[in-house]
Amino acid sequence: MLLKGSDSLVERNQNIDLLRFATAGSVDDGKSTLIGRLLYDSKSIFEDQLDLIKTFSKTHRNQDIDYSLVTDGLKSEREQGITIDVAYRFFSTPKRRFIITDTPGHEQYTRNMATGASNASLALILIDARNGVVTQTKRHSFISSLLGIRNFVVAVNKMDLVDYSEEVFENIVSEYNAFSDKLSDESIYYIPISALKGDNVIERSANMPWFQGSPLLDYLENVNISGGRNLTDFRFPVQYVNWGGDDFRGYCGTISSGVIHKGEKVRVLPSGKTSEISKIVTYDGDLDYAFAPMAVTLCLEDDIDISRGDMIAKVDDLPVIAGSLEANVVWMDSAPMEIGKDYLIKHTTSTVKGNFSEVLHEFDPEDISMKPSEFLSLNEIGKGKGELKTPIFADIYSENK
Repeated sequence: MLLKGSDSLVERNQNIDLLRFATAGSVDDGKSTLIGRLLYDSKSIFEDQLDLIKTFSKTHRNQDIDYSLVTDGLKSEREQGITIDVAYRFFSTPKRRFIITDTPGHEQYTRNMATGASNASLALILIDARNGVVTQTKRHSFISSLLGIRNFVVAVNKMDLVDYSEEVFENIVSEYNAFSDKLSDESIYYIPISALKGDNVIERSANMPWFQGSPLLDYLENVNISGGRNLTDFRFPVQYVNWGGDDFRGYCGTISSGVIHKGEKVRVLPSGKTSEISKIVTYDGDLDYAFAPMAVTLCLEDDIDISRGDMIAKVDDLPVIAGSLEANVVWMDSAPMEIGKDYLIKHTTSTVKGNFSEVLHEFDPEDISMKPSEFLSLNEIGKGKGELKTPIFADIYSENK
């Protein structure tokens, strides 16, 4: 049981005040422009950066300000006018702090998109109003769903280029709905916008009086995503052991999920040995309890041999110790998957060797259908079976992301 008042503290300090969201969609749908508009209109761009952007815009783009330059940081991105790398931007309003992940739209950079979306709690899917739902729209939506994202905003962009047509918007909503029915149970908010003109980004658009929903920023400030983090199952992967002198020994790391209190009984994996939490140490002082995603140092009542890659959990709530696995896979290597070849499997703070024994099927992102496959190539998505040389401590992804 939580200490009195601690449940509300946990709630306030989770995703209520911090929202991580990833933009996704096809190339040229306007993802970078939208992020630039959000940052510009919320006054989250430094003056010196803004001056550089305006100068580059006038020199190379023949316009006063190109909002996409706020996130397109690589030289090759600026010159081509596309996003290649994953860009992270931070801004805040009086209601919430935000971490934005700007992911690339080109198919050859799908692996970058998957990496960027892996830590997001919300997916902002952009669709060009002129083109409607295309293959990359479906691919990115599917990957976001596979990564456990359950909150979606589908922003139909460039409405100014279709005369702010309600019919165009509703047709795209119907088309996307038909596809999203094949995904997991997502919450979807549809909004028509023009990132370039600012319609429905910060303020409600006078050009689309037929849309009665909230502007984008208002929705992002108020959307409830607190259920996305597991606060039940305590999981603490040990990052390193801190020998602080004077017989101090603490185990440092970031709480992956759950809540832990001083005095609670815990079990260390893989040894299985048990102890109690004697201290919860942080930079700001000792705590009576801590919760995900806090970075803390845990001290135990007993001297136990613990090292990086071990996991601390509550004695009566343990993860699965898995020597084999079945998982959805987004293949990110330019070399195709080789059945039986040893790969390094990174999981929390541990790295183990493992191999793929079988590809069960490959997914077609166009309609989420399954087709037989012997291996996966770059950017392909499938489900496979694998064997691990050393067991890992894991939960089902849908229950503990």
